[in-house]
Formats: sequence, structure tokens, C-alpha cells
Amino acid sequence: MARGAGGRIVFSVGAAVISLAAVFTMAWADPGRAEAWEKGRIFLWSVAGEKGTLHLLGSIHALKDDAYPLDDRIEQAYAKSVRVVFEADQEETAGAEMQKELVERGTYTGDMALKDHISKDTCRLLEEKARAAGLDTAKLQRLRPWLCAVSLSAMEMARMGFSPENGIDAHYAARAKKDGKERVFLESARLQVDLLAGMPEDLQEEFLRQALRELEVIREKSAVLAAAWKSGDVRALEEIVSISLNEHPKVRKDLFTERNEQWVSHLEELMKARGDTLVIVGAGHLVGDDGILSLLRRKGFGPVQQ
Repeated sequence: MARGAGGRIVFSVGAAVISLAAVFTMAWADPGRAEAWEKGRIFLWSVAGEKGTLHLLGSIHALKDDAYPLDDRIEQAYAKSVRVVFEADQEETAGAEMQKELVERGTYTGDMALKDHISKDTCRLLEEKARAAGLDTAKLQRLRPWLCAVSLSAMEMARMGFSPENGIDAHYAARAKKDGKERVFLESARLQVDLLAGMPEDLQEEFLRQALRELEVIREKSAVLAAAWKSGDVRALEEIVSISLNEHPKVRKDLFTERNEQWVSHLEELMKARGDTLVIVGAGHLVGDDGILSLLRRKGFGPVQQ
């Protein structure tokens, strides 16, 4: 099970989706596509509000230590903002109550085990990949398919030096608290757990199979994801996120479309508030026809990429 400082389970639906998108992408995004976008752009947009500017920053939820400092334009957006908006409160996610719920909803009790809820073929694949990675398959048997998939990809990314504690949202959450800025959360940590724990078992098993198959190439695909984000290449990142999700319309609807629509309603209200606002959400939520940028444009707003 993936754990962070103090033994906490490292989890957020954002980090889960990004790590799953990295391993579930069945076709390669070409890093050269970044050249199709205006040179020097980054994954930051500004939207004029009634009494201030809304800054939209697409986040990568797990990064390496050397990712900082970030681009000056991001730092300036943070400095100008009187409030910072996040998907959810990471302190709530790391709290004892939520950690207890993660264990209850993500693990089996008694004599139940993962092998009893997945096919024999998936069991063989799990044992093969776990042995190759030097993992204890007995411990993995306590995890439900969705948490096993997230944990495997998270552990592999951790081995490559990616950490949720270095993620952009975690970085600015700590700074906003220290600097006394107003912090706003678009949803509860419990809702985030509900989204993944509530998936049907057959879909959970497919997620697990995809994660297992792609463990060997997650390094290259994570590099492509990071390159697309750094260069502000919307199309490349949209391709990375969309290819696998298009195969699972219910997951796309639950994890992206419906949440994006709810978030945009919150953002419309925030644009009426006095002072600038920095909004930090997973980069995958900004792109695509059902992404936040498209939804804002359909409502008459004009996001401008920085």
C-alpha cells in the first residue's frame, strides 16, 4: 500500500487520475507536438472577473524535487491572489478519520482477499508483475482492485522520484496556509474517495489490469505527461488523459464531466468576489470538450493562456 510521511496512505482522486492516466494511455503522445503551440506558453490561464482576475493553473499532482522553482508567471499569479482554490483539503485527506475510511473502503477484512474478486488471469498478471517489482503479493491481496491499481502506480512513480508532497497543489496549499491567504475547496475529501471506491468491481479490475500492463513503461509516459504540462501543450495533455477515459464513458462522466460542471458553477461565483483568485486543479480537468476551459468559453468567458 502506498504510504507517505507518518505512514499515511498517499491518496487523492486527482493524483489517482493523473497516475492512472499515465499508465492507462494505450497510445503514445508525441512530445514534439508541443511545438504546435505558441512557444513560451504554460499551463496557466487568466479570466477577467467583475472585481478581479481568476487565474487557472493546471496542476501535476506528483512531481520531483527539482521541479521547483516554478515559472515566474505562476509565482506572480499566486502573489497577486487573495485566495487560493483547491480541489479538496489535503489536510482532511491525511487526517485520521479519512485515513480510517480509506482503509475500510479500500481493503478487505476477514478471509476476503483480492484474488477472490478478480479473474485467475488477473491474479497471474498481478503475481508476475509484483514479483518483478520486488513487491509482497500477500500485502497486495488485502487491497480492493481500485486501491491496488492506484497503489501500484503510485509506488512506481515514487521509485522514479515523483512525490505527491512535491505536487503543485500540495506546494501551494502549504504556502497559502503559511501566508494567511484564504483557502477555498471545491469538494470534500470524502467525495473524492466515493468516486473511486464506488466504481463497479468489473471496472475496478480493468483499471488494475491496465495498471499492471503499463508498469514497465510508466517512466516514459510520465515524462511525456510532464513535458506536455511544462510546454503548455493542451492537445498533447488532452490526448494523454482522454484516450483511456474514452473507453470508459461512465468513469469520464463521474470523474471529469460532472465534477467540472459543478466546479465551474463555483468559479462563476468566485469571479464576482473582490481581488484575484488562483484556482489549482488537475491539468486534466482544464482540457477537452467537457473541460473547465471549454465550459467557461461556452458561458461567455474568455480564458487567455499565459
